Amino acid sequence: MTFAMKHDQIKTYVESLDIAANGKYRSDCPKCGRKNTFSVTDSGFERMWYCFHADCHTSGKTGLTLSKSTAKDIFKMPKVTTESKPADCSFEIPHTFISLSRNPKAEDYVRKVGAYDAYLTGLVDIQYDFKLDRVVYLIKDGNKVVDAVGRTLSNGYNKWYRYGNSRRPFVCGSNPIGIICEDCASACSVAEIMTGIALLGTNLLDEYVDIIKKFDKVYVALDKDATATGLKIVRQLMKYVDTSMIMLDKDLKDMRKEERYEILRSKTQ
Repeated sequence: MTFAMKHDQIKTYVESLDIAANGKYRSDCPKCGRKNTFSVTDSGFERMWYCFHADCHTSGKTGLTLSKSTAKDIFKMPKVTTESKPADCSFEIPHTFISLSRNPKAEDYVRKVGAYDAYLTGLVDIQYDFKLDRVVYLIKDGNKVVDAVGRTLSNGYNKWYRYGNSRRPFVCGSNPIGIICEDCASACSVAEIMTGIALLGTNLLDEYVDIIKKFDKVYVALDKDATATGLKIVRQLMKYVDTSMIMLDKDLKDMRKEERYEILRSKTQ
């Protein structure tokens, strides 16, 4: 391979690779020459490439003309699921995670759901998984990343996917008053006035309680369809921390910023 290729040459090189649908390829970078830093993923509809070296970061994508065999492979692709993993497994950030700003569609989604302010102020670390086409919210224990939750930007896949099995909630913010939400986006949308806590499901795990009971005050803010679940969580938490219920007509992430803050202020006075 000749290094220091131009963008069009890299595109031709990527198109020539023998990669199956939903496959990936790793090699030395054709632009900077660094060893094993160049990654190519094939979704069946397009190929995306990226160099992970800090001094290079060449990237791009190219559409594919599907053959019958390639199309057949695509329909065999399994849907993403939250398969169980050993509880003691350590978490490593996948090499397919890149900066959120490198994908305009992902960045637009984060803005749309009210999580962008928390991202800009450093209250949350949000990345993009170019292999699974997901906006990824990192779950941390202190400064250590212990898990991640991804929200798909594509049709035909499970909406949410948990990458690890840390049994920790997603927490966004540093306020001593917490607010329990249904998902990461909603938790981020309130993080400037309260600490958002995402259930990442419908159950309140014991490990969640150990973290939540450290707050001075906690509100449970789920939508109307989850009222029964919200009341159950309030009863579970009341013996550990001052807990109240907030009834919402729609999800926090679907509100305008001013509307969201006004509702929270009025209901927490």
